[in-house]
Amino acid sequence: MRQLYAERLSVLMDCARRQLAGLLEISPIEAGLQTVGWLAPGIAGEAAAEAARARKVEVVALHRFHRAAMARDGLQLGFAAVNPREIRRGVDELAGVLERLRGPGPARPGSSTRSTSTLSSPRRG
Repeated sequence: MRQLYAERLSVLMDCARRQLAGLLEISPIEAGLQTVGWLAPGIAGEAAAEAARARKVEVVALHRFHRAAMARDGLQLGFAAVNPREIRRGVDELAGVLERLRGPGPARPGSSTRSTSTLSSPRRG
């Protein structure tokens, strides 16, 4: 199982590096079942989670785990129960959601002109 989770983490990190730069900074981890992504200024975690959910991407706003105000908003990202194809789709969808929530501004590195971009609902495989 460790090798399977490591593969899925690698897919998540590679996709995030390419598609989420400037939108979501994923905390580096070496093992685990989930990680944290810190949102760019101006993007609210709850709004991001709701918009992602509408695109069938399950993430959790970090403020749900914190009683006091947070210095920076973020998302909990699970990857262990998600197959690599769905991770790619999820990151693409999440990138599109975060771009829309951020609104107009300078283009982020690696952004495309596509109207939708991909983290996903858990699907076994």
